[in-house]
Amino acid sequence: MIKSALLAFCLLMPLSLPALANTLPPRQVLQAGSHCVAWRTTKTLAMVSQQEVVGTSCQVSVTARAAGAGKFSALVSIPISSFNSNEADRDKEVLKILKASVQPNLTFTTEALSKAQWESLLAKGQGTVRGKLAVAGRSFSLTSLIKIRKSAGKIEVYGSIRTRFTALGLQAPEVGPGGAIAKVPDYLELHFNLSSDRVQNFGIVK
Repeated sequence: MIKSALLAFCLLMPLSLPALANTLPPRQVLQAGSHCVAWRTTKTLAMVSQQEVVGTSCQVSVTARAAGAGKFSALVSIPISSFNSNEADRDKEVLKILKASVQPNLTFTTEALSKAQWESLLAKGQGTVRGKLAVAGRSFSLTSLIKIRKSAGKIEVYGSIRTRFTALGLQAPEVGPGGAIAKVPDYLELHFNLSSDRVQNFGIVK
């Protein structure tokens, strides 16, 4: 049960920010049963045509960690180079935006909780979690609402959140003067679907 509950903190998502412009119609980006994360935003071409853009990575590692005093946390790590948007040039640009040369992996370390706290979160089926997101050599305190489902003997933690590039210390990309060729708004969705059978080092919490 603790292994499954640990996933409840394995997120890269801040709580949604109010009054975000350029929002997209909601849809499920990641399939149930997957162990993946994704980003989603829009781009405007020639200042006229707006298109959805999605990048996905299924190279997600989740590791249980002992934090002392009977508490445990989880570390989530995703190689920035593993994000695939089906456009090689865009994926190269993501490496620059996320400053992969400074920090090649995005990481999220959860707040440490006791066994009872993990089990309570799992029993409720949803909850609010906190942790630290590290990107481009900087750390951001994040809080996220997650949901939990049981499927084929496993527990999955899933959901999505709306935020901004600038909330994560990043600059929204643009091509051409003033984004005349292509421009991405200061709007970003982060999606996740994580599976309990992929938690590493679980033996420490048994």
